[in-house]
Amino acid sequence: MSYQRLEKAFYRLAQLDHAIAMLGWDQQVMMPPKGNAARGRALAELQVMSTEIMQAPSLLEAMALAESESGGLEDWQQANLREMVSDIKAANAVPKELVEALAIASNDCEHAWRSLRQDNNWRDFEPLLQKVVDLTVEKAQALNAALRDEKGFANDYEALLDVYDPGTRMKRIDPVFTQLKTELPVLLQEVMERQNAESPPTGQTSPVEKHRQVALAHNIMGILGIDFDASRLDEAAHPFSGGVSDDSRITSRYDELDVFGGIMAVIHECGHSRYETGLNRDWRYRPVGSSMGMGVHESQSLFFEMQLGRSRPFIEAIAPLFSKHLADVPAFSANNMYRLCTRVEPGLIRVNADEVTYPLHVILRYELERDLVLGKAEVKDIPERWDVAMHEHLGLDTTGNYRDGPMQDIHWPSGSIGYFPSYTLGAMNAAQLYHAMQRAIPDAPELVGRLELQPIFEWLSANVWQKGRLHSYDDLMTGATGETLNPRYFLDHLRSRYRRSD
Repeated sequence: MSYQRLEKAFYRLAQLDHAIAMLGWDQQVMMPPKGNAARGRALAELQVMSTEIMQAPSLLEAMALAESESGGLEDWQQANLREMVSDIKAANAVPKELVEALAIASNDCEHAWRSLRQDNNWRDFEPLLQKVVDLTVEKAQALNAALRDEKGFANDYEALLDVYDPGTRMKRIDPVFTQLKTELPVLLQEVMERQNAESPPTGQTSPVEKHRQVALAHNIMGILGIDFDASRLDEAAHPFSGGVSDDSRITSRYDELDVFGGIMAVIHECGHSRYETGLNRDWRYRPVGSSMGMGVHESQSLFFEMQLGRSRPFIEAIAPLFSKHLADVPAFSANNMYRLCTRVEPGLIRVNADEVTYPLHVILRYELERDLVLGKAEVKDIPERWDVAMHEHLGLDTTGNYRDGPMQDIHWPSGSIGYFPSYTLGAMNAAQLYHAMQRAIPDAPELVGRLELQPIFEWLSANVWQKGRLHSYDDLMTGATGETLNPRYFLDHLRSRYRRSD
């Protein structure tokens, strides 16, 4: 049957994706610098091989026959066929020569970015990024031209949004981002005035060796349900969670004078890992058994980090672990840690931003990358546009500071243009999901305080992880929460957490 022919092809694709994921992890964590050129060629070739499988005439023939023979398929198979067809059409929209060129350019740019960022060297970074942007625009144009009528893209940028967050369009993003740009500065001013009137929390004054932080991280990962027979923790320049469902690779970065930064990054990446490892095993190696778009993926990492990890019950519960692994000092008392991790203060670095200011960092990047793709801005304009937006949103100056300005993120040099909106969409999804979880589990705060988290994980599994791509994004959120994305829950969460004087 033609449907089985498609499934066999996607099984092969899943194994190639496994190899790509592991080579990518090794590149970030273990590979010596001189191995980058060879690694880039290997990764590009694997991506070309995947594209060739998708573009084979025999697969296109099987797709057409499978669609005509789909009447006897079960519901999950119908969803799987839908996702396979969507993936095949997207893969056939982009020439394999462009796939290879973009893979190599992104590899070269991302590798150079690591050292050029440290040197604050925008001059040498700009032409490398220009090449990535040019090729990404070509990809966006190809996707939009081939899929515009079927997908309803309004422009080339929406074709990139759909790569990372299927179904998301600017008409969803723009109204909620406009609302956040209006309401968050008011809340930010209010919270800062209150916090400035209080005595500040005690900061960490003594360095903590990395191995002690790693031991603490492993302890917390165990509490969060990480299976160390199928997962590992390593260090990377930019924290990420990768690998595959049976072999999860979690990374963080550590600062001896900022334990919380590394630990919260671990908690964040544990959310990604639990989602991937919690996917429906009966649907493994099939698109229907894969994770939803990054707006849902980020909702899981932010559910773990922001909704759960920075809550007072969780902080109070893990405070003894800080004393056990690190030191019994005022900075690591439960109340002080809660005040530290809910401190609101505008800063230059997105990954270090608090919940109130973080969306403003995302909005800046969304508006810039959108305009780059739509021809309303050029790469050479980025530093000036960045500085103007930082002044407008956060009152900060990044003039000449490229390292902590437009060179701080790995996304653009690695070709992930269209990804950034997922972070704030994910934060809103996380707040909405947490609210729905608390309706279903009224004693959730008490359970968190006792670190009895299994009921919460079971709720996430039933409502998100096990669903995979069975439903659309809107249907997934409606099934889990009773409604589609509603920013009210996120704003209510921020007001509840940050307006209180405790």
